[in-house]
Amino acid sequence: MFLLALMSSFFNAAVTLYAKKIMVEMKNSHSFIVTSFISVSILLAFSMPRLFSFHMNMGSVSLLVMVILLDTISNILFFKSMERIEVSRLAVYSSLTPLFTFLPNIFINGFHTKTFISVFFIVLGIYFLNLKGRDPFAPLMELKKAGNMLGILASVIIGISMVPTQQLLIHEWTNAPTLYLMRATGISLLIYIIYRPKLWFPKLNVALGVRGVLSIIQWMCLLTALKWADGTLVVALAYTSPLFVLFLARIYFKEKITIPKVAACVITILGIVWTMMEH
Repeated sequence: MFLLALMSSFFNAAVTLYAKKIMVEMKNSHSFIVTSFISVSILLAFSMPRLFSFHMNMGSVSLLVMVILLDTISNILFFKSMERIEVSRLAVYSSLTPLFTFLPNIFINGFHTKTFISVFFIVLGIYFLNLKGRDPFAPLMELKKAGNMLGILASVIIGISMVPTQQLLIHEWTNAPTLYLMRATGISLLIYIIYRPKLWFPKLNVALGVRGVLSIIQWMCLLTALKWADGTLVVALAYTSPLFVLFLARIYFKEKITIPKVAACVITILGIVWTMMEH
């Protein structure tokens, strides 16, 4: 299951970079979100129709609505942040997601010191990413900037969303393909109703299709792992994508590989190593 989480991390990096490329051409994050999720919905609807399953009851419907609302907000914040800061920096902020999966999971699964240590490494990585000079409070000042704050808020909401997502799966009220289809459809509909963005970009159809396939692979790996393993650990591994984004962003977007970025990634690696040694 941890291998699936790491595979999700790699494809998450590829999807993030592809998103940056497409969004720059669209010049509108709302258009990108709606069109990308529509492409995912279409691909899923035609490729996995026999796998769809959803047991409707008060609990399952409530959790599904919660997931769609939280993920809609997180996507808006994430791509607004992407418009303002480097994708490699945003990817490191995304590593905060496990912390906000860990905190609500304390009330469900209890407090686990080993898991907390793994998550702590990731939070420490965020600190070093924003450390400038010898001022220990510099990271706090950096986090006040709009792009950074939006990225962190997106991670907070994504982390919280993973809790109802996992509950839907472990109670077997739905499965990974069905959940992702309903999630993608719900997000695209909500954002279209609110913002009514432009949807027709014929020159980008192939790129959207490729990103849709990569997104499906990423989320199938993540959701399958969530069903069978500790939610916080799965999310911690799945959001180690900064390790991949750091170098891929250098190749495709010429983003600088700085000492703080490398330090943040190394500390994240230590968190992964700890996780794998203890489980």
